Amino acid sequence: MSIEVKKLNKDKEISIQGGVVLDGFPSTGLVNAIASECLIRSVGTELVAVLDSPDFPPVSLINNHTPQFPARLYINEGLKISFFISELNIHPALQKIVAKTILEWTIENKCRMIISAAGIPNISNDSNQSSDATNAGHVTTITDDEHSLSQVLAVSSTESGSKIIKDQGFQQLKSGTVEGIPGTLLNEGSLIGLDVIVFLVNTIRDAPDFRAAALVSTAVSKLIPSVYCDIGALMVEAQVVEDRMRMIRESQNKLSYIA
Repeated sequence: MSIEVKKLNKDKEISIQGGVVLDGFPSTGLVNAIASECLIRSVGTELVAVLDSPDFPPVSLINNHTPQFPARLYINEGLKISFFISELNIHPALQKIVAKTILEWTIENKCRMIISAAGIPNISNDSNQSSDATNAGHVTTITDDEHSLSQVLAVSSTESGSKIIKDQGFQQLKSGTVEGIPGTLLNEGSLIGLDVIVFLVNTIRDAPDFRAAALVSTAVSKLIPSVYCDIGALMVEAQVVEDRMRMIRESQNKLSYIA
């Protein structure tokens, strides 16, 4: 299994040294994908590359009459930020390869940090079952104050990343599990001393993922003030975005490549 990052303009050098890489591949639900799409639209980015693999599904995503690869790389060189994004859930057999591709690109382009996120399914709203958020790997159920950063947990691959989390006022995950691409990014980042920060937010059964995505967007903006998400626009447009993403995934559920 292999994944190739194909630059659209092979002659153009990418200058993002010291920047930040955001993982926008869906984890639990569509939190990462929706948050990344909001940030991409808000800060303005350029599509510079696509990710391709013989193991990816043979599908083209049509957006605004334009065909797109199911996995793409966007960059804002001025802000030194890049986004790996996809609307499709990659099969677990490919998730390590995707994570290592992100890590290799990050190192090659001398970026300083990777930020990812994971949704935590909140099966029960029983407050008795969520009394110890930092131990259980769950955060407080989203309320009317859904953008409150107190509803976000964070974990890092390094001591320096943990200090960033603490200095910015996030609760740190004390024990639990982080799966999929975010989990692999944490593990691999710890081996090579690269700062990887993963935000964890509750996703509520039968509730739109854009609520959790808004929390992630706000958390990213806390770490990188120059990056922001227009939350108001997200709330207006996100249901359409989410419906489109779910339709794409459901239409492809016959393919073994997509979870």
